[in-house]
Amino acid sequence: MEEKIYELCEIESMLYLDYYNGKYSYDSFKGLLGENQPKIINLVYNLLDEGYEEKDIISGIKRQGEFYKKSPEWFGEDDDTSNYPSGYYETNKNKKYPFYERCGNTLSLVKNFFKARKSVKVELSLRDKLHEEGVRELIVSHIDASKNKKSKSKKNKKSKRKRGRKSKGQSKRRRSKNR
Repeated sequence: MEEKIYELCEIESMLYLDYYNGKYSYDSFKGLLGENQPKIINLVYNLLDEGYEEKDIISGIKRQGEFYKKSPEWFGEDDDTSNYPSGYYETNKNKKYPFYERCGNTLSLVKNFFKARKSVKVELSLRDKLHEEGVRELIVSHIDASKNKKSKSKKNKKSKRKRGRKSKGQSKRRRSKNR
């Protein structure tokens, strides 16, 4: 598993080092990250096919990001123990982004992948049941109810603010009349 996680995170880290060393602009770097998303997703599918679970994959990516941050050959400070120092902290070539040092883009992509995968599985499992009478209406009413809860809580907050302002203004008027 460690080799696959390394391969997964290496895509972002190598692109980030190339950006930092001036091979391309930040916008090009972001574009290349987007182009490599299918490759990252395919590597995640390979890990799932090998029997690894979501939490194992996500924690592996986090560990790899911590390794990159601490290791001098990647983004850590050069302490002369590395045979391949990147010079990342010793130079000031391009703007540094700690998010990418920790493989943040890869981690976010994988988390979003698992969320989307779960929702698609639920949708597929409910697809046959959606044709049954009443289920579709129940889902719509549930969505509407959740929207109403949000809007009611916002209205309550606004009205409390207005009441608070009025009472403060009224109390000032009363004080001035009493003087």
